[in-house]
Amino acid sequence: MQFLKLKRLGEVQEKLKPVLTELGLRPRLDRNSIFGRDICFENEDGSLHHTVSIHVSDKVFTDSSDPWRGSCLRIADAGEEPLGFDNWMFVEWGCPSDTPKFRGDTDEIFAEIATYLKEYPVLRIGNTHPDLIDNTDFVKVLRDVEPTIQDKTDCPITVKRIDGVLSINFDIGDDKWRIEFANYDAKLVINGEEIEEVSFVHIERVKKMLWKEMDKRDVPDLGF
Repeated sequence: MQFLKLKRLGEVQEKLKPVLTELGLRPRLDRNSIFGRDICFENEDGSLHHTVSIHVSDKVFTDSSDPWRGSCLRIADAGEEPLGFDNWMFVEWGCPSDTPKFRGDTDEIFAEIATYLKEYPVLRIGNTHPDLIDNTDFVKVLRDVEPTIQDKTDCPITVKRIDGVLSINFDIGDDKWRIEFANYDAKLVINGEEIEEVSFVHIERVKKMLWKEMDKRDVPDLGF
């Protein structure tokens, strides 16, 4: 099986070499797909990912004379959207769609794949890009706690990423509040002192953590 996987990856590289060279991408087995068998297209460090991947059939990793027939392309519904804080963008993911299954011979199939690769965009993914957030949970939490924070302060809310750690930052009076997000946890830090930590995938827990500390400190609403 491993030999056949490498053989098919080599075939994809050879057949699509011109367009992949132009895009700066290479084929690899998609570790995020079911059974890790789909073939996606990424750059060397994985920070660029094509929206088009090959959704393979069971025939691809066999000795079939027409292994690619019956597979299709899977097109991700994803793109960059403005976050609304400074110049940050975030990757918004929707439901992917599949093309009809391939019916032609090998050359026709790869010509079709090349056309799609040229037509559809390459995504920036991951959290290595200086102005991009690829963390849906963080964006959901930010949007959900924003009204709570704005009820308490007219200072701006800022987003920062330091050493890979995302944070929501704001001032209330002379106090500097920060909610850090790392390893699926949210940590409330005030004036450099860690106050509390919760699992941030539960948005309500983050909001309750904020409410509790604001109530404890008698932080008033701004009244508008």
